Amino acid sequence: MMDCREMSEFFLKSLRLQTNPVAVRLYLTLEEVPKKPLPFKLNICQLISMARHQGRAAAGTPEGMVCSIGAACTGLIPTPQAYLDGTAGVGRYVESAEAGRRFFQNTFKLGDSGRQFAALLAAPLADACGYEPDVVLFYANPAQIMRLIHSCVYRTGEKVAADTVAEAAVCSAIGFVKATGRPVVGFPCAGDRRFGGTQDSELVLAAPFAMLPDMIMALEDLSAAGRLYPVAPNVMWTPQMPPAYTIGESDLGSGGDS
Repeated sequence: MMDCREMSEFFLKSLRLQTNPVAVRLYLTLEEVPKKPLPFKLNICQLISMARHQGRAAAGTPEGMVCSIGAACTGLIPTPQAYLDGTAGVGRYVESAEAGRRFFQNTFKLGDSGRQFAALLAAPLADACGYEPDVVLFYANPAQIMRLIHSCVYRTGEKVAADTVAEAAVCSAIGFVKATGRPVVGFPCAGDRRFGGTQDSELVLAAPFAMLPDMIMALEDLSAAGRLYPVAPNVMWTPQMPPAYTIGESDLGSGGDS
């Protein structure tokens, strides 16, 4: 059985991930949190960015956060009325409150059931030894996400859900996995890009920590058919080129003259 450090190394090496897988845990009380929150307000995507880019673990509480939709998605606060009635999205994502209401209904939020947690800890997966994370986040390009999806569906063939609202995607994904125990793919939102440094090429896949051993087993099995990433191009065919760049009979000469 791999420990967290070995699991992190496996994913980094086999998929050539550019940043650390991130372990997230939600806490019912502040007394349970192993690290003190940072002494300034910041967003959950920033905590995640610290873990995946810098290898730092950091905790956050709703009192020390700015982003209300992220806190609502992760159950750190009850969902504010502006998201319930849709007005928060008017002019930013949708043209009317009614469209906004549907928009935010399609953004998974633990806070719709009220405040459920007191704090969130984000850490590199490699450093999550000694406790069991709730959710593991993988930021990767679409080809790497494809392989992670394959690792999730390998045993059952059941599809992986995708959040296509593109709002508070990573926080919504954390909430979704915590509530359902199922993986989900998300399109990082503008805030994640602005505050968390997420790149244009990156998607995010969130999975329950308990799924990681099966995901690793699946990737090991799948690698028997060839390298997982990058996918090698098929070059076993004859190309067509412009005449000036195509070898003709006259270019071949007699084959032996100098």
